[in-house]
Amino acid sequence: MARLRYRLEGEGPGVVLLNGLFQRLESWDPVVPHLSGYTLLRYDMRGQGESEAPHGPYTPGVHAEDLLQLLEGLGLENPVLVGLSNGGVVALTAALQAPGRFRGLVLCCTTPYLDAALRAKAESWLWALRAGGTPLRLRVALPWVFGKGFLNAHPELLTPEGLAPLLAQAPTEAAQERLLLGFLSLGDLRPRLASLALPARVLYGEEDLLFPGEYAAALAQALGARLEALPAGHAAPLEAPLAFAQAVRQFLEEVYA
Repeated sequence: MARLRYRLEGEGPGVVLLNGLFQRLESWDPVVPHLSGYTLLRYDMRGQGESEAPHGPYTPGVHAEDLLQLLEGLGLENPVLVGLSNGGVVALTAALQAPGRFRGLVLCCTTPYLDAALRAKAESWLWALRAGGTPLRLRVALPWVFGKGFLNAHPELLTPEGLAPLLAQAPTEAAQERLLLGFLSLGDLRPRLASLALPARVLYGEEDLLFPGEYAAALAQALGARLEALPAGHAAPLEAPLAFAQAVRQFLEEVYA
């Protein structure tokens, strides 16, 4: 297991917030105030933030094993996993490895498989990273990550000054490559999901260009889960934190009733 930076806060039933591919645990700051009444665990996966970045690639299976060991070390039993994007892939993988360890799943702006279109998008980030480092990778990724409404409301993100915080928070370029290669190793999880007898909710952003709603629909169908739209792009917890938190809280109240 890699050395992982984490934050454990609040009281009540356990909830784990799993980051998107290049995020830090601080990315959940807009959501956390709306999830009082629960014990919240958020952490930087290997290669993210202040966690260790050993040699990779960081596959979903590697991330899932890190998560299972972290939960065992903290003694956090049967939490609900709330995963965004690659965090949703990690949540699915961990649940498939150890379904008895979890109470339920909330999966947002994610996918259970890679097709040629998704692979081309992720590989474009990898080639941009290799060609121009983090600045070019961010420029290529920006219109895929944020929805039209959010970008139009925050045009400063398209300026060097607006990009500066994102550059400062990005993992090292070596870690970014390992994270991308790990994501690109994803197989098709759908055949295995039918046997996963866990309550689940699937959320997607109405303006998500990276993982459009068809991927969420396929995931919901494979899990037999309810599908719900959010007024956001791919970075739904950042773009629409209240709507995201309300959807998560509704699910938590149902499974912890």
